Amino acid sequence: LFVPVALTAEVDLLTYGAGAVVVRASKEAEAFGQIALDGSDQTLGIGIPRREPLPLSVVVELPAPSVLRTFEVPAFDDYGTRHGRHVKTVVVEGSTEGPERGFAPLVTLAIRQGVEGPQRFPVADPRAVRWVRLTAVDTHAPAEQDFRPHVFTDISAMGDQEEPAGKGFSGRWRYRRTGLNDTPGVSRIELHRDGDRIVGCEEVGGRRRVVEGEVEGGLARLSRIEADGRRSRLTAVVTSEGELAGVDLGGPPRGFWAGPDTSGGEDLCPLAPDVDPAQQALAAGQEVVLYGIRFDVDSDRLRAEAGPTLERLKGVLEKLPELKVAIEGHTDADASDAHNLDLSRRRAEAVVAWLAERGIARDRLEPVGRGEAEPIADNATSAGRALNRRVEIVPR
Repeated sequence: LFVPVALTAEVDLLTYGAGAVVVRASKEAEAFGQIALDGSDQTLGIGIPRREPLPLSVVVELPAPSVLRTFEVPAFDDYGTRHGRHVKTVVVEGSTEGPERGFAPLVTLAIRQGVEGPQRFPVADPRAVRWVRLTAVDTHAPAEQDFRPHVFTDISAMGDQEEPAGKGFSGRWRYRRTGLNDTPGVSRIELHRDGDRIVGCEEVGGRRRVVEGEVEGGLARLSRIEADGRRSRLTAVVTSEGELAGVDLGGPPRGFWAGPDTSGGEDLCPLAPDVDPAQQALAAGQEVVLYGIRFDVDSDRLRAEAGPTLERLKGVLEKLPELKVAIEGHTDADASDAHNLDLSRRRAEAVVAWLAERGIARDRLEPVGRGEAEPIADNATSAGRALNRRVEIVPR
C-alpha cells in the first residue's frame, strides 16, 4: 500500500540528524545505509551490480525506543541512464532485542515509478522498536550493463520516540578510518561531559583540535575548532555497544564511527576547564552557538529542557558584566522566508525576556531574528537543518 502525499512537517526519525546510525552493514551495503539516512532527496548510486548485487541490508540503531507509524520515500530521479535502476522494494523490519536478533516485519515499501511527490507507506501494526533493518531487494528493471549502479534516494520514518537518554558522552574513542567495517585506527577523539556541556579534543593526522558542544535532546551537537577559529560541525550519539557514531558535517554529510579506546595512557586533553569555553569565546570577541535552547515546534515557547543552557548563558553573562550581546535566532529553510524571519525574532525575544527576568540588564541584550538567511550547514539534509536551528550569542 502506498499513498502519494505532499511533503509533511513531521520529524524524520530515520536520519543522522535525529540520532539514527547504521550499526550493521556489509562493506557492500555501507553506501545504501549512508544514502538512506542522510536526509537528502538526491538520487545516488548505492552499488554496482557485479560487485554489490542486491539484496543489500543495513541495521539502524535509533537513539531511543520508537513507534514508527509511517515510512516515506521522496520523488526520485528516474530519467536518462538512471531509468529503471532505482530500488523498487525495501523490506523494513524492527527489533527490541538487539542489532542481530529479534527482527519482525514492519512494512514493505513497494516503490512506484512515475509518481510525482513522495510515496507514503503506513505501518499496519505499529509497535516500539529500537533497531530497524532495511533491505533493498530489487530494482525496477534488471541492469542492462553491470557497471551502472543501483540507485536510491532516501527513507523517512515518522512516529513517536521516547526522549533519548543521551548517556555516555565522556570517554575516548578511535575513529574507524574508512567506515563501519574498518578497525579503529590512530585518530582519536576524547570528550568530557559536565551536565549538558561537552568539552574535549580530537587528534587527526597528528593535529589536535578543540571540540566543544552541548547535549540536546539526547544527542551531542559538537563543534571542532581550528586554531584560526574556524568551526565544523558534528552530531553524535553513543550506541548501545559504546561506539561514538553520527554524522560529520565538515563537508558533504558523512557518517562516522569510532570504537572505544581501551589502550590506556595519558589523557588526550585536560578535563573540562574551570572557565566555560563560551565565556572564553565571548571575552575574545567571538560568537557562540548554543543548541540546548529548545523551543516547541514552530513556536517561541521555551521548553523545560532549555533551562540548563539558559542558566549556563546567564552565568557567563554575569561573569562578563560589561559585555553587551546580540541574541540571534536562526531557523532552517522549511517554511517561507517571512515566517522564518518572524519566528527567529520571536525566539530571540523569548531568550532576552528569560535573561532579563533573572537579572541580566535588558540594555545589554539585543534580540535579532536572522531567519534562514545564515545557514551553517546544508538545508538539503535533516542533519544540516537540525544544526541550522540554533541560537547564537554575538558580542557587540
